[in-house]
Amino acid sequence: MFKDNQIIYRQGEIAKNFYYLKEGRVQVFVNSTDGLEKILAIYKKGEIFGEASFFDGFPRMSSAKTFSDSEIININKSDIMLYFQKEPLLALNFIELLSKKVRMLSNEIDSISFLPAEKRIAQYLLNVSLSNNCSINCTHEDIGKAVGVSRVTVSRTLNKFSQYQWINTKYKKILILNKNALLKFLET
Repeated sequence: MFKDNQIIYRQGEIAKNFYYLKEGRVQVFVNSTDGLEKILAIYKKGEIFGEASFFDGFPRMSSAKTFSDSEIININKSDIMLYFQKEPLLALNFIELLSKKVRMLSNEIDSISFLPAEKRIAQYLLNVSLSNNCSINCTHEDIGKAVGVSRVTVSRTLNKFSQYQWINTKYKKILILNKNALLKFLET
């Protein structure tokens, strides 16, 4: 059992295992040499994380910490080899999962490289709301770290989206009111 805001692993460590999130939420992030933090992903119940460095043997490229009290299961090499022997299709599922993560990171690079800040924020809201039924639990700072902009820029953009009635903001919560308008905004 991990408490809220507890570090699970740190950037630069050698991965001896990866994790299955049985209950709770986990944030995976990277820190730059000058202390800036960039959120890569937020995982929820039923997802795995920390597997890339586990499989490639290189030091971890990111850190992970809990976003709430969480139940996390460690999976080591002997565990996964046993599962692969019993269920060979599980290995194919892992390849599929890793491919999806590579695609997500590629999209992230494209987004940061080519989209203006307001469109990155809109894209983040749409992406996160897909798995959360149009409700997103996060702070303006969380969004800023995820898309590479300041908290002030996020607040200004969310206020604009709120005035257009595309979203409704509450304390640490954003409700998507008009997905189609956000999608059209991204297309312009």
